[in-house]
Amino acid sequence: MMAKSIRATVWVAFAALCLLVANAWLLPAQSDVSPAGQIFFYGVIGLAALLSSWRQLWARRKRQGTGWLLATAGASVLLLGLSAALNAWGRETLSDVNRAALFGLTPFVVVVVAAGSETLSRDEPGVRRFFVPALAAFAGALLLLSFSFPLSSEGRVMMAAVLVAVALTGFASAWMYRLLHDAGMTEALAVVCLANAAFYAVFRLPFDRGWTAVSSLLSIASLYRVTELLLLVWLLRRMSPVRLAVRYLAVPLLIAIEGFVILRPPWTVRMGVGLALLAGGAAYVLLSRSSDSDSVLSIR
Repeated sequence: MMAKSIRATVWVAFAALCLLVANAWLLPAQSDVSPAGQIFFYGVIGLAALLSSWRQLWARRKRQGTGWLLATAGASVLLLGLSAALNAWGRETLSDVNRAALFGLTPFVVVVVAAGSETLSRDEPGVRRFFVPALAAFAGALLLLSFSFPLSSEGRVMMAAVLVAVALTGFASAWMYRLLHDAGMTEALAVVCLANAAFYAVFRLPFDRGWTAVSSLLSIASLYRVTELLLLVWLLRRMSPVRLAVRYLAVPLLIAIEGFVILRPPWTVRMGVGLALLAGGAAYVLLSRSSDSDSVLSIR
């Protein structure tokens, strides 16, 4: 009964995360996306988590050295900071829709990394069965979101940069479960948030140094983002990386469905095929049981 309850909690948390990310467009435009806002956002949460978990982190450092801290910090920056920075830099050269479509490749990257690692394969037995469904879902995302190859040289460079970011994000996603599965929630939050705050601070991206970024921490948008962050960090510790990566497919799928309901565009063959491939591939990766009869979202 307890195991079923835990699995149900994982399902609910995953669904809530996807719904929050898919509906972020409801927030005020450009809310809390400046580097200053990112520094304060991650810094405040990270410091609060550090104050409540420094003893556990110090004990872990004594047991495992600094390797775990550095690996977790680096992976968390690749998972969160890098993609956010690319979104800020490339907004004018590559559309949000094209970036979302390209990040649909992330689950396939996670499958490749997991299949190539004996350590990660233990988290998801029979992971190679996801190769074709993950690629099919990615193809569906390209069709459904009407991905268009950029014509300008700047757009092509940014597309190449996004593809590199997708590869790095997939690699980081694959390893975060192993890095965080035995860490406490506040430990994980402290490392993840402080690493990303440092990422934005070190690169000294241009930002407004006034009180706007500080006051934005008290906004509804910040509460929204905090909820997303808490759900993501919790799921990184509880859900297998292959299944969790499906959020990169589920979010554009939800956005597309909302668009169909609200805008009621005329259906085309491309849209129908894309929807079928995206929904079918994502559902298979998320719901397929492993050959050893483990539960769909079993907690290992």
